[in-house]
Amino acid sequence: MYSFQNKVRYSEVNKELKLNIPSIVNYMQDCSFFQSESLGVGVDFLNEIHRAWVLNSWQIDILEDIPVCQDIKIGTWAYDAKGVYGYRNFVIKTMEDRPLVNANSLWVLLNTETGKPEKVTKREVEAYGQEERIDMEYLDRKIKTEGEGQIQKIIPVRKYHIDTNGHVNNRWYVQFAMEYVSEEEKINGYKINRIRVEYKKSAKYGDVIVPVVYGGETERTVSMNDEAGQPYAKVQLIARQ
Repeated sequence: MYSFQNKVRYSEVNKELKLNIPSIVNYMQDCSFFQSESLGVGVDFLNEIHRAWVLNSWQIDILEDIPVCQDIKIGTWAYDAKGVYGYRNFVIKTMEDRPLVNANSLWVLLNTETGKPEKVTKREVEAYGQEERIDMEYLDRKIKTEGEGQIQKIIPVRKYHIDTNGHVNNRWYVQFAMEYVSEEEKINGYKINRIRVEYKKSAKYGDVIVPVVYGGETERTVSMNDEAGQPYAKVQLIARQ
């Protein structure tokens, strides 16, 4: 497992002074980036061989609220690779190793010249190694929407949304979806403690995102669509007592 330590900043918390959900996503993205760079298979290496790891889906389970100024450890490891896919777990823990967040993710190895997926090779497997996957409930990566959703105000893709791949960064889709829950990150009074994201295609600078919200008693599913109604990503926010 690769890990790093940090202290929760004031700039990362919500109205209740708890680590907010987009910041949880940022920590996990940063952790996987740090690991790749430390192993010599980071951005520069991937650019040279015209490859990129593209996130396909998240499942993030929040086990405990994380307050401002809390010292935390963020960790990640690969646990499997099949075909074009790489499977990766994440954890956030206290300094005493009490679990605060568990997460699962699925990544696709992409050829940046052809735009098509490439089969994961022995080189990638050996670079990251493999460890046992974390003990958590593993849900399907696909997010279904039922009924008629409510179309929201369009979101123009700005320059500050774009990452090193020239696409809207993964965390922004989660940030956009948070607009449709309370400031305390609750749904009908229930605290959000599970986030699922399915990425379908990449939005780029100049695109327009049309959010469509599907509501339930304890969940919100937001489909981030293009102008033709096809999703860039689907974000599901789930709250439980």
